Amino acid sequence: MIEPNRLLRRVERNAVVACGVMAALAALLSSDRVAAALGVAAGGVLAWISYRGIKGGIDALAGGETSTRLTVGIGLVKFFTRYGILAVVAYVIMARVRLPPVAVIAGASSLVIAVTLEAGRSFRHNSPSSGDGSSPR
Repeated sequence: MIEPNRLLRRVERNAVVACGVMAALAALLSSDRVAAALGVAAGGVLAWISYRGIKGGIDALAGGETSTRLTVGIGLVKFFTRYGILAVVAYVIMARVRLPPVAVIAGASSLVIAVTLEAGRSFRHNSPSSGDGSSPR
């Protein structure tokens, strides 16, 4: 499903790009190239599961006037179920597959990097162009 909100679409795209770039860098810079790249990708998957859970929970709660108690309840169950899945996936990644923790954390930070880039972009576009502060923005 394509996100209708342009800002969220950009953040999602930037997160995927950031995760891909970090996975490539991990493969180039690490002695265990495959494990490092897989660790970054696994961290990116964790961030994606978390993002979808938060987004789904907010969408369920902010559904507006058309939301019923049942749809809100189902949304909250999905929200907490995703966090259960997130815990199981994190356990498998760290304890069973034994991917490098630093690489996993780097991949999990891909969403934070994407939001930071978008915030910087927003500040850059909203700053006064004349430099004297007299812009009505």
